[in-house]
Amino acid sequence: MNQTKLSPANIVILAAGILMLIGSFLAFYEFSFALAGATHTESISTWSSGLFGIATTIVICGVIMGGQVALNAFGSNVSIPDKVLGFSWDQIHLALGFQAALMMIAFLVTSRAGLSLGVGFWLMLVAGIGLLVGAIMRVAGAKSNPFTAI
Repeated sequence: MNQTKLSPANIVILAAGILMLIGSFLAFYEFSFALAGATHTESISTWSSGLFGIATTIVICGVIMGGQVALNAFGSNVSIPDKVLGFSWDQIHLALGFQAALMMIAFLVTSRAGLSLGVGFWLMLVAGIGLLVGAIMRVAGAKSNPFTAI
């Protein structure tokens, strides 16, 4: 394990990525209905057909960010390029973290037509915000401007 590469920012990203993945398997939305005099509750996870395309994008952002941090910190024989398609990893983390947080906030404020938010949603919301915070911490710790010309 390379302890020097596991900064506080990377710890936040790694923890948020793991939390995002765990939350994706739990109830994102829940709905209750009465059937034969009894109330039943059903749930929809991120991997359900109704959310599969849009909500899984958020999970993929978290997995990419956490995966890059994990490979860089724990992969002893793994070589990751400093730039991908001309973008530094700080820029990629900032873009993916912003995307994840923004999409989770959008799910929070949109109309749900009778659906209530499940525990998976709340975990993913916290994780999305954590990914953005970790990315900002990385940029602030790098003392470089991620918006400079590529």
